[in-house]
Amino acid sequence: MKRKREAAAAADEEITVKSTAAAAAAADGEIKAATNVRSSPGVVCNDDVIRNIFARLPARDAIASMVLSTHHRSLITSPDFRRLHCLHGEPLPRPHIAYVATAQIVTHRDTYGRVKSLEDWAEKRAGRGGTGAFACVSRYNAESDRSSMYRGFHVAGAGRRHGINPMRALVGRKYIDHKYIGTCNGVILFADEADGLLINPAVADGEREFDVVPSTSTPCEEEEEDTEYHISGFGYGPRTRSYKLLVCKHKRIQNYETHVPGRPNVRISTYGRGPMYSWRADALVVYTLGSTAPEEKPRTVLAELDNDTIRRRSIYMDGTVYLINADKATVLAFDVDDETITSIDLPVERVEGGKPGSLIKSELMEMYGHVCVATVQDSDEGHIGVWLLTADRRWERRCVFHNDWCWPATVAGVWDCGGVLLIAVQAYGKSHIFLYDDATEKAYRLNPPPNASPEKMDLYHIFWGYKTTLVSPGSIAGELSQDEQRRRALAADVLAVVKPVNEMYKRKGQKGALHIVCFMEFLVSVMRRLPSELHNGIVDMDEFY
Repeated sequence: MKRKREAAAAADEEITVKSTAAAAAAADGEIKAATNVRSSPGVVCNDDVIRNIFARLPARDAIASMVLSTHHRSLITSPDFRRLHCLHGEPLPRPHIAYVATAQIVTHRDTYGRVKSLEDWAEKRAGRGGTGAFACVSRYNAESDRSSMYRGFHVAGAGRRHGINPMRALVGRKYIDHKYIGTCNGVILFADEADGLLINPAVADGEREFDVVPSTSTPCEEEEEDTEYHISGFGYGPRTRSYKLLVCKHKRIQNYETHVPGRPNVRISTYGRGPMYSWRADALVVYTLGSTAPEEKPRTVLAELDNDTIRRRSIYMDGTVYLINADKATVLAFDVDDETITSIDLPVERVEGGKPGSLIKSELMEMYGHVCVATVQDSDEGHIGVWLLTADRRWERRCVFHNDWCWPATVAGVWDCGGVLLIAVQAYGKSHIFLYDDATEKAYRLNPPPNASPEKMDLYHIFWGYKTTLVSPGSIAGELSQDEQRRRALAADVLAVVKPVNEMYKRKGQKGALHIVCFMEFLVSVMRRLPSELHNGIVDMDEFY
């Protein structure tokens, strides 16, 4: 009996082991089968599920997921995933303001600058009847090339991570002459007369420089001497899946007359001294970024500009780049896919002999998916109208408010807060805030905190229509060659020793731009309490400053 019981137990154990192994093998086979499946009809691919889940994460959380495995890293960095994340990425909270704050930093106080300032001070003192002797002064005129530019990228209202602390900060002399052009799919474009700079603040090391005109399309030497290119717009064609630049071509012309400084209506002849030279806007051209085809050349989309002033600030929306022709008082709508331009008259009253550009009181803005602009209303500088561009390219007036308090004024931004418009205005080096109530059609003035009021609009630029994405600047302008990568790696290795100094300059820049950051956070805080608390103390907040 004992032997029978032992044999039965051994048989049961064998059966249990075999069944467990069979179950494990079956489960393993199912996992392998699910892993190896590739988007066959009626079957969901495991990678497709992961891809669609990660595509709905915030940009920085998706980037953090790359540490899970090399497979996750290759999946998240693929071009297809970037496009999917652009479509489904988590939107920024409302209300929010995406912007860049700038500050100039003196990086080196040299002996020459100090001595030169003392000499200038002594000369001025002697001119006023003083002794002309040197004295101890604490300030001096620093050389312009001894300065550095700080730029901090912020999203006000998105929490401390993106609000008070910048998403990304840049500091260096090479950024001084770069001007903000526009943003598209989370990538921001700066440019000067020589090159462009693409930056994605949400991506680590998301920075890429490129030539304004590609080397494959460099004009002949004679034309190159008499031609300059200034970037005016930047956009993405969803059908052609290509990023394109809209560039204003300027030609140098001879002029034997010149204006008298301070007397715009007086000209003097320069014939005896030879010709003077000036640059005139000639045409708008377009070319595709990142194209390596030899036949890729700038293509003219608008000729005979007649020296029109094309503003170098654009706005991109749904495959179209919008920019202002100030001299013609029009908005140029550039279709990125079709490479065609449509001219839309701005809602301003033409005054004979006047400058149409003086009637435009803002750069192009965005409001709930529509292009927005502020203009002088009925030729009265005291009245400013806010207009929206409808889907059929017609202007619809959103509001008009009376501006008795600050004139001349420039509108920096307009935000719809559900029945109340918050309007930020710059005038005489100060910031002003207006609240326009739709119900009463009246505007109320809200004084900003005195210690958080930017002096100039040049100190910040708002990124209208910005969203955080994983789009890499290198995927737009083309990746660097191996030789360029080696050069940059060598420079980074050598310059690593001065990293503590750069961090110190970044801290100085953050301190210099702190009033801008606080002002933007103040605007978002007010928006969150509108419209219900408009008449419950919002307009009287200056009593507590």
